[in-house]
Amino acid sequence: MKMFAVDTHAHVFSKNDPCIATARYTPDYDASVAEYIAHLDQHHFTHGVLIQPSFFGTDNTAMLNAIAQYPERLKGIAVVDHTIHIDELVKLNQQGIVGIRLNLFGKELPDFTDQAWSTLLNHLSFMNWQIELHAPPAYLVQILPVLSPYKLNVVIDHFGRIDPVKGIADPDYQSFLNMLDANQHWIKVSAFYRLGQFPENIAVVAQAFNLLKEKGLMHKLIWGSDWPHTQHESKVSYSNVVDTFHKIVPNLKEQQQILGENTQKLFLF
Repeated sequence: MKMFAVDTHAHVFSKNDPCIATARYTPDYDASVAEYIAHLDQHHFTHGVLIQPSFFGTDNTAMLNAIAQYPERLKGIAVVDHTIHIDELVKLNQQGIVGIRLNLFGKELPDFTDQAWSTLLNHLSFMNWQIELHAPPAYLVQILPVLSPYKLNVVIDHFGRIDPVKGIADPDYQSFLNMLDANQHWIKVSAFYRLGQFPENIAVVAQAFNLLKEKGLMHKLIWGSDWPHTQHESKVSYSNVVDTFHKIVPNLKEQQQILGENTQKLFLF
């Protein structure tokens, strides 16, 4: 029997799927759910979480179709309009969606005090969904305090997106680390290659992992492959990111905790 293990961050798409007009990047190849499942099987992962890519905006169709093919193994994180009706959220919930993602790179910081936002955040809390943040540290330090009154899991992508130039010493990143609350926050130890020149930056990423551990967040760390590694496809493969994870987290028990126990608590597979 396979040991329970989850890849919490991957994307599926086809080059023929319609992208939004404002997309900062559009793929010229396919990343199919069958390919993704093959990667999971090859590396002994029992489950996966699909994340809505930014270039599809709020049209979650490709991801929902993929989950429908493997409903026992896959769940998803959607991108929605903040004015969405709860009936639509309930429908997404029935299709395997367990949270929403805010990708704020290249965007203005939303006004979370707006009535529509507070309604949405209350809906997420009611449904036991998570909110996933993909944002630079300068944004995270503004968002986390606003989300703290809500009873919901806040998942922070890719180590909190350490600035490749400023590194861990970046005052915003230090403030972010100091704001982390083990009662609410989860951190993905993922996408190492987006945080500086890879693989030279592995030492910095390992340092970040150790800092998170020191802050008592070991039980709130999860891992994702970030497959198919958009815009880094030529440098990184699925095997690469699994190997890098093992380098950053050499302790077998900690690896199993991050891939298994922690993800089970958050995603309830």
